[in-house]
Amino acid sequence: MADWIPYETSDTPSLEVSVDVDFAGDDAFRKAHPNLLTITVSKFATDADGQPTDASAQALFNLEQQLETVCEEHDAAAVCTVSGAGSYTIYAYAASDEAATVLRAGVAALGIAVDVQSTRDDDWATYERYVLRGEELEEARDNDQIAQMDEAGEDLSEPFTVVFDCDIPDGSEDAAMNALEDANFDVGEESYDGIIEASRSMIVTAANLKAARLDIVRAIAPFGGTYEGWGIDPDADEAGEEREDED
Repeated sequence: MADWIPYETSDTPSLEVSVDVDFAGDDAFRKAHPNLLTITVSKFATDADGQPTDASAQALFNLEQQLETVCEEHDAAAVCTVSGAGSYTIYAYAASDEAATVLRAGVAALGIAVDVQSTRDDDWATYERYVLRGEELEEARDNDQIAQMDEAGEDLSEPFTVVFDCDIPDGSEDAAMNALEDANFDVGEESYDGIIEASRSMIVTAANLKAARLDIVRAIAPFGGTYEGWGIDPDADEAGEEREDED
């Protein structure tokens, strides 16, 4: 299952990157797909920041749909997109040159300037240039989730009950729960399939999420636990609103 994470680079002007981090640890797929496809689109209309206009975005979407079909039929996978400075590049990896040959034949009908290159990249060096790991990845995930909340119309100036998932090895659940409570998290009475849900009420900002994540890692690391991500508990927040209304 794909896990695309968007982020902006520190370049000036910045580039918008979206990378499928699922391939970061998929050694078997990487070994079997050493051919890098670099699909670069240029000479399309952009805004003041060098990003595609709405009309250009539709043409790029059509290209991505065609690429997706080619990848499905010719043992390849798109892994990263990079947009900015008047160009849009899609990187994909394939088992052979066949996907590139088919794609070259098909893009001519799109009406935009598309260059398709195929090179060997056994080490997936291009992918490694853009993929995120560790704290960089978690911060990008946080920013993406915050942006989704903002786009959904959530009031980010108000506190939310944030639920953090913690994967705990068998036999260590009780000790990990106690450690999380000592770190000022609320935890349920039991775990589910080795996952402990630790919650905390907070204003949802990147800084607050990072602080909570570091508290969690410190609490569960002695028990071999790992942090698995976060979400919002709407039921808890609705209950809190009802209590305030009653007051």
